[in-house]
Formats: sequence, C-alpha cells, structure tokens
Amino acid sequence: MDFDFRLKVFHTAAQQLNFTKTAAVLYISQPAVSKNILELEKKMGVSLFERKGNNLILTQAGEILFRYAGQIIQLYNKADQEIFDLQSDMKGHLTLGASTTISQYIIPSLLAKFLNEHPNSHIEVSQYNSRAIEELLIEKKIDLGVTEGATDNRALKYIPFMKDEIVLVTNSQNTFLKQLKKPDVLDLYKMPLVVRELGSGTRSIIENKVRCLGIDFSKLNIEMVLASTESIKRYIQERDCFAFLSIHSIQKEILENKLTILDLPDLQIERYFYFTHVYGGLTGIPNQFLQFCIR
Repeated sequence: MDFDFRLKVFHTAAQQLNFTKTAAVLYISQPAVSKNILELEKKMGVSLFERKGNNLILTQAGEILFRYAGQIIQLYNKADQEIFDLQSDMKGHLTLGASTTISQYIIPSLLAKFLNEHPNSHIEVSQYNSRAIEELLIEKKIDLGVTEGATDNRALKYIPFMKDEIVLVTNSQNTFLKQLKKPDVLDLYKMPLVVRELGSGTRSIIENKVRCLGIDFSKLNIEMVLASTESIKRYIQERDCFAFLSIHSIQKEILENKLTILDLPDLQIERYFYFTHVYGGLTGIPNQFLQFCIR
C-alpha cells in the first residue's frame, strides 16, 4: 500500500508540477508530498524531478514513470473493483426513478455501459415527474432518482449530474415564424403552447423563468397539456404551435429539419439534472451506479 500511495503522489505531482497544488489535491501536507516522492526516488534509485522551489520539472526517468503510472493506477483500481465485485457478488438491486427527458434520452446508454461492467446487477427504471420521484424516495419505494432541477426538500440530497438547456421549438413549417421579424418575449402571449403537466420539473423551471421576465404564465395561450416529451414532439410536428423542450430531446428532429428552435432575446433557460437520494448515504448497487455516472 505504501508503494501504491507513493505512486499516486508522484502521478499527481507530475500533473500539477507544484508541491502546494499536489498537497491540496491529495488533502495531505506539503512535507508529506516531498517525503513520498523522495522515498519513491530512493526505492527506484533515480531522480524523478528537478526542483525549483515549489515547482517541479520531470526528469527523463520521471517522464517514463509518468507515462506508465496512470495505467498502473487505473489497473490497480480496476483490480480492486473486480475483487470487491467478487466478494460482494454484485447481485444487488437498484430501483431508479428518472424524469421523462432523462429516462428517454440520457440514462439508457449509461445503464448499458454500467451493466457491461457489472453484469450481475439488477436494475429497474421507472419514469416519473420530478415531484413524484421525491415522494417515492421519501417513501423508500425507490433507491435513487434523477430529477430535472433541485428543490429545498431537506430530507433529500441533490448531486449535480449534467447541464441542460430548455429551448422554445416548433415545426419547421410553422407559418407564424414568418411573422416574427424581431422576436420578443412578449410574443409568448401570441403563441399557442403545449406544456407539460403540473409537477413536471421542466414546467416549474419554465414558469419561474418567464415570471422573472415579467410574463404571467397563467395568461399564456396553452393549447394542450401532455405528459411526455415524445407526445409533445409529435403534437407540434402536426400543429403550428410551440413548446419548451430539452435540447437533448430534439437532436434528431433538428437534424431532419422537422423541428426548429426559436431564439427569443433574454430567454435562456439552463438547468442541471440531479441525482437525488434520501440523506444517510447509499450503499451497494445504488451507490455503484451513482459513482459510475458522476466519475
């Protein structure tokens, strides 16, 4: 283990090329950094760095070791993980609740990659809106959630996962587009809109954003309320109306020129997707999957 840690200190120092930064990254003291590097140099019988104050320059031997150190550490971690998997048999169970956009467009590929590494895992994914996910977590009916935004619920911990942008879209043939020579946020009052149901994280974020711009959401022309991104996309391809959708959900339709984005000045809606779980910590497969996704 001593050699393993010394190699980690060396690898970090070779990246930072500075004692102080290395100590900060590893949460150890600066003398401890110097001590571990000196012990590694003594063990290997060569100098790995030239020292100029706190700054470091790799020697030729140091460059060779740095080339392999990352691979060694990665292999060690992989072996450690496989031994852990063997000991625990990794036959744990994860019940995951994901909001619409995430469950349809983001999480499937991550699940496939995770199961390639942990084939004995059993995972069940259900689709809910963000509010329902929070309730199910508190009721302990699911282990882990992925929500569109974070609330102030003190029973839950929110971990940032991925940045997203919500954009205003319509079908590419919408005749209303030709009337908008200089689009303005006040034009929202003129647009027939399709929105998500109450409780949807996407809807809450949109309501808050337009309110900040002086727009009364309750006075907008809401033509239809639909409960999924896919149903909204299909609807607006057949009707000259507008909807706010995640940029992740419309890539295919944009490339095929079925949908187009309408940019309105001052209307930029950015958000984060969050992993969410009850305070107290995660163990087993739920924690493995969380760490896999945010690493």
